[in-house]
Amino acid sequence: MCQAAVGKVVKVGKKSMTVDYKGKLRELRSKLVDVKEGDYVQFTLDIVIDKVDPEEAKLIMGEMK
Repeated sequence: MCQAAVGKVVKVGKKSMTVDYKGKLRELRSKLVDVKEGDYVQFTLDIVIDKVDPEEAKLIMGEMK
């Protein structure tokens, strides 16, 4: 079983993005086009899965501490 994490987007590139996850920056692959800096995304391993609503992201991140 694979578990997904949530992080805040710091930088968006053409095929990747940098995400702040628990204070550490992670370079992730992504094909999502509607994501911008400041958005929250759900990812697993090194691949972004989906954009997440900010309120839901904060709730999830609070539970992960």
